[in-house]
Amino acid sequence: MALLGKKGRLALGIDVGSSSIKLVELKEEAGGYRLLRLASYPLPPGAVVERSIMDSTIVVEALRSLLSSQKVRNRKVAVAVAGHSVIVKKVVFPKMTPKELEENLLVEAERYIPFDIKDVNLDYHVVSKGEEEMEVLLVAAKRDLVEDYISLLREARLEPAVIDVDVFAIQSAFELNYPQEVGDLMALCDIGASIMSINVVKGGESLFTRDISIGGNLYTEELQKELGVSFEEAEGLKLGRGTEKVEPTKVERIVDRVSHMVSMEIAKSLDFFSATYPEDRIRKLYLTGGTSKVPRLKDIIEERTKIPVEVLNPFNNLVTDTREFSPEYLQEMAPLAAVGVGLALRKV
Repeated sequence: MALLGKKGRLALGIDVGSSSIKLVELKEEAGGYRLLRLASYPLPPGAVVERSIMDSTIVVEALRSLLSSQKVRNRKVAVAVAGHSVIVKKVVFPKMTPKELEENLLVEAERYIPFDIKDVNLDYHVVSKGEEEMEVLLVAAKRDLVEDYISLLREARLEPAVIDVDVFAIQSAFELNYPQEVGDLMALCDIGASIMSINVVKGGESLFTRDISIGGNLYTEELQKELGVSFEEAEGLKLGRGTEKVEPTKVERIVDRVSHMVSMEIAKSLDFFSATYPEDRIRKLYLTGGTSKVPRLKDIIEERTKIPVEVLNPFNNLVTDTREFSPEYLQEMAPLAAVGVGLALRKV
């Protein structure tokens, strides 16, 4: 099964995150896309950790409940993988024909993939060709991770059609919703519950990607530890809710401290990128993921990186029916839906 899907009808986008499953379905219309379905279903802590499925029974049940509530008929699904079992690497190969590349890919890729090549699903995209060399984007995902997702979908009576990578799904959502900015150098940063993914893009190409094991759970853990509150209370506190029981300044201090740690990791990654591409400056950083809702996080990242920061709206360029989806619901779901929208754009 290809990691990067080909042309055909639109897939149903299913994004299995650490804290919830998101479902997105789009319909192609003249000149654009209409949002048909958008929903999420919560997952208990520990069911999915850093994109790895730890408790398939719970995740299958949640997925079935979500599908049944949405009365979904499209069974062909695009799903995304991420984390340390996924490698995205831009490499330089000697110039070859497509046939030669197919024949030599495993041998060439073995030098760059830190896993046994027999244990991965491999795909590639030729970025550019020079006189003697060619730049190739390699994508490798550990076979057992891919197989976990395939069996999860099959147990929920769905047909796995496309296995994508989080960072590329978000890139698809960005390119659809901000076409006027595709030619600029942009950073896309997705901060989920347990993992943060960074993708620097320009002109439809991914120039740099990195996954970091830090996310919204760190806020929850620090608030629980320092304030002695429950998991649910800490989840609310990090998003600025329910502060009447606790001294608001204490909450703010803890939340800001974690935000500074998150911003430092982003700045380190972008500094590394800038050292490799010193002639180009990142024009804007788009934030996605549930953690992007944390108060003041956007400002702290902006302050640290000296780059304008905005929360990405994956519905910015979609046709939406206000009778189906209220503006409040879309605003609430926007930070959570970028991967799902990107997956729902895939053709099968």
